[in-house]
Amino acid sequence: MDINLIRSLITLALFILFIVLIYQVYSKKNKRRYEDAANLVFKDGDERSNKLNQAESKVEDHD
Repeated sequence: MDINLIRSLITLALFILFIVLIYQVYSKKNKRRYEDAANLVFKDGDERSNKLNQAESKVEDHD
């Protein structure tokens, strides 16, 4: 086999993989999962804020 044929096959395989990945990401059945993943940053921030507020209120209660 020629090296150029191998390179062409690898390029074709990666292009097909890219198309499958794009289809999976933008399919409607996975929309909810990706929206949940996108909002994890904000959820984590809220939990940390709540823990900090609880810790501050405990410190104020002891004073």
